[in-house]
Amino acid sequence: MLIYEKIVDGIFLIYSDAKFWFKCNGIVIKNKDSGNVLIDCNCYYKEEIEDLLKEKTQAHYISHMHLDHTYNLHYYEELIPNIKIYCPIPEAEYLRDFDRFIRENGTLEYGLEDYFKNFGYNELGFKEIKSVIGFTPGEEFQFDNIKLKTIFTPGHSPAHTAFSIEDTSDKEKRKILFVADIGLTKMGAWYGFKYSDLKTFRESIKRIEKVYLEDDYIITSGHGPIIFDKQTDIFNNLLIKLDKTEEKLLNMLDPVKSTGLEDLLFKGLIFPPEVANYMKDNPNEMVPFFENNMVMSLIKELLDQGKIAEVGNKQWILNE
Repeated sequence: MLIYEKIVDGIFLIYSDAKFWFKCNGIVIKNKDSGNVLIDCNCYYKEEIEDLLKEKTQAHYISHMHLDHTYNLHYYEELIPNIKIYCPIPEAEYLRDFDRFIRENGTLEYGLEDYFKNFGYNELGFKEIKSVIGFTPGEEFQFDNIKLKTIFTPGHSPAHTAFSIEDTSDKEKRKILFVADIGLTKMGAWYGFKYSDLKTFRESIKRIEKVYLEDDYIITSGHGPIIFDKQTDIFNNLLIKLDKTEEKLLNMLDPVKSTGLEDLLFKGLIFPPEVANYMKDNPNEMVPFFENNMVMSLIKELLDQGKIAEVGNKQWILNE
């Protein structure tokens, strides 16, 4: 069953009450005349999507192509053949071509192609869709009295997009900022695919912070609650978490003796030790892949900053 949490009149945060770990929140903008506008309403059960689509729906926006946001999109295409499904460029192509997605996210190169395909197609029921419309993050859309601004926030994925939602007919109604997977979770910023990039992630956090602080926004995300009160440090805290993780990594390096990648993995740097201990014995699952990519992203940033030096193949020392 879908749970609706009111953000402002006519706009809701929704999520499934299904006891399933791989799901996300979405946004429903209600409009009885021309039809509702949805953002990231992947839902879990087909029946939830059927209930959602009992009300006239004109468009569905996707913040990025990661599977927890997209694996049930084919139901929208099946139930409403003329629905407009929008996804940012170039990630719209991943929805049409799953093989391109696995090439660019690094699972093919890592040797997880079969595992990832089985997870997507068989466990989640993902299907490629044809009706997706690519948009360039930064574009604005108008649906009757609702102005929808897309905000380019890459780093988590190549075209990760946040959304500003404004009711132009009511200046007293507060605006909404849906930041998708920018990192408003206990873990913070997530950069576990090969194409994830910490430098652009940091820039995106600063960009969305500027938007948030310069106006009266209610903020919510793909994996977090509705935040009604202004929290001025919410995005800076994401950067602090990244800095603390990098500091932990620096403390694991030596200025003389080189440290290799294998010496950095599963030491509690990214995932907690209990997860790391399990994954040491299960190298073909996704968590080792994510840990590897996230550690390498940190290494790349520290190399660019001159704080460490590479002295061999995936071997580093601390620059004093």
